[in-house]
Amino acid sequence: MSQPTYGKPFKTIPQQRQLLESRGMTIADPAAAERWLDTVGYYRLSGYWYPYRVRTRPASGPPVIEDRFKPGTSFQQVLDLYEFDRVLKLLVLDAIERIEVVMRVRVGHTLGRHGAFAHTDPTVLGPEFVGVADPSRPPAHAEWLDGPHAKWLRKVGQDQGRSKEEFVTHFKRKYGGPLPVWVVTEILDFGGLSRLYEGLMQKDRDDIAASFDLRDNSGAGHGAALVSWMKNLNYIRNTCAHHSRLWNRNIDVQVSGRHLTTIPDLQHAAAPATTKRVYASLAVLAYLLDHVDPRSNWTTTITQQIQTGLAALNRSESEMGCPPAWATEAVWI
Repeated sequence: MSQPTYGKPFKTIPQQRQLLESRGMTIADPAAAERWLDTVGYYRLSGYWYPYRVRTRPASGPPVIEDRFKPGTSFQQVLDLYEFDRVLKLLVLDAIERIEVVMRVRVGHTLGRHGAFAHTDPTVLGPEFVGVADPSRPPAHAEWLDGPHAKWLRKVGQDQGRSKEEFVTHFKRKYGGPLPVWVVTEILDFGGLSRLYEGLMQKDRDDIAASFDLRDNSGAGHGAALVSWMKNLNYIRNTCAHHSRLWNRNIDVQVSGRHLTTIPDLQHAAAPATTKRVYASLAVLAYLLDHVDPRSNWTTTITQQIQTGLAALNRSESEMGCPPAWATEAVWI
């Protein structure tokens, strides 16, 4: 089936503002609205006025989202929601930064016990990451070169070559050659760090998970859960860093509800309605931060942001995936 051709004409900023007004949005200050459309953009803001569009339910089929806005919708409401989300993302990035720094240290230290260049040694990494049983044998070596470990190493080499970090240039001047793993973990982006953690031997993954008091039903470190969390937090981090909408986003890379059920403080966040929105990720961040910096006031700050901010906007906390009475759960207290 051929796709329809896009046929909407270009619209100037004043025309964009006029279009919003024609659809029922109240704009008290047209000049200010046009400045926002010029600096933030129509399509970025459209994600924030989407909840204010009229929804109709036909006799059969899914609800229809119309172009016109609900009565009483104002441009200021949209801006307030945009600002709420902007502050939320800054708080989330702050928490992820702290977790990322800790993970850099713990992955580098744990893998470093196997040797300074353990990240290059297939024998001390997980078999799924390496991809072959013995990469030193010629037939297997070719297969290894096309596998996840070799691809990850090539990316590390590129990052090392581009890095302007003083500790990297100092090492290259003094020693040359590849960086040891505890230096490599400091130049990885979050995705590369997440991939390396996933590629560790199971015992090493479990040891790092246990350092966060993240355990399965047997009491052992729950490395599989932390792998899931790292993937989710990488997705959340990218969403925030690219200035995309977060507050009511449908999360593509979700926290595993099955893993949350093994942790008493997080069992309340395991339902699909919770994991498909950002709440489950926030609860995971709160849990990890409590084991990294128990004196942090992050949980108090973000709880206030959600409760006060959404109440002022007349939006429901359930739109973020928050379950009933979520703020009374142990992870937030």
